[in-house]
Amino acid sequence: MDQFRKQLPGTWLIKGTTFPMWLSNKRNTPRITYRVLEKEPLKLLDLVEYKKKGKTKQIKGVDYQIKKAFLWRGNGLLKILKSRWEVVTIKGDVLVIRFAPSLVTPAGVDILVREGATVPDLAKRVVQHCAVFGLTTEEIRKIQWK
Repeated sequence: MDQFRKQLPGTWLIKGTTFPMWLSNKRNTPRITYRVLEKEPLKLLDLVEYKKKGKTKQIKGVDYQIKKAFLWRGNGLLKILKSRWEVVTIKGDVLVIRFAPSLVTPAGVDILVREGATVPDLAKRVVQHCAVFGLTTEEIRKIQWK
């Protein structure tokens, strides 16, 4: 999908999530940077960064597009790990992704905002218009906002 190649690159800040790694408050200010490595089929560098005890930590991987979804594979020691995720919607500077359960993580959703963008009342808008953002009421109930 050409739209993903054009819209995903850049840095996205996680503003709402159901992912336990971000809910524990041991890891703060999570962000994901996507960079196109190959156009056809789409292959992205996937760099997750967060703060832990004041230090920036990174998780690097590669996303391989498979139809409308992506398969994430870790780099280095994380190469044995993989997970599937999909873009639920991209509306302007708001990105919603849903990930399937993996060997080490449960299924969940992240709501992200492009770095540098201002999205007033994001939580309120998403909750009030959850169907527009492709989210179920159950997912909305579980989301914690950052």
